[in-house]
Amino acid sequence: MTTRSTYSSNLDKQASGDDQANAKRVIDTHIKDLWELEDGWKGEGSLAPTAPAKAFFESYWDGLSSSYWTESTPSATSAGGLSMQWERDKRGYTADILPGGELQLTVTETNPADNAELLIAEPTPIMLRKFVMRGLPID
Repeated sequence: MTTRSTYSSNLDKQASGDDQANAKRVIDTHIKDLWELEDGWKGEGSLAPTAPAKAFFESYWDGLSSSYWTESTPSATSAGGLSMQWERDKRGYTADILPGGELQLTVTETNPADNAELLIAEPTPIMLRKFVMRGLPID
């Protein structure tokens, strides 16, 4: 699979001061609502986001450039994790923070044979930032 860096084009997406502050408030409220979910939020057997998943997300989010806030807005999974999904350059991207704090990164290409998936048992926030900024590989 060939990946192309989109880092420089995303730097141009920096919001103006007022827009940035408003976006931050909206996203912070969304994240606060996620953190307040309780087990059963999506029906019997669904789990609220776990402490390891939330801690990993918070360490990733801290200091993240505003140009990547949209891609980084999480949703809860019924298994107790967090998921971020976005599209860029005709590719689909998914970053799943699993309940134990592991990280699963997926790139969906137009040609399914070019799809890629990477499971990282002991991820760092930098690994997730690299994926959000430029896809795979993250080395």
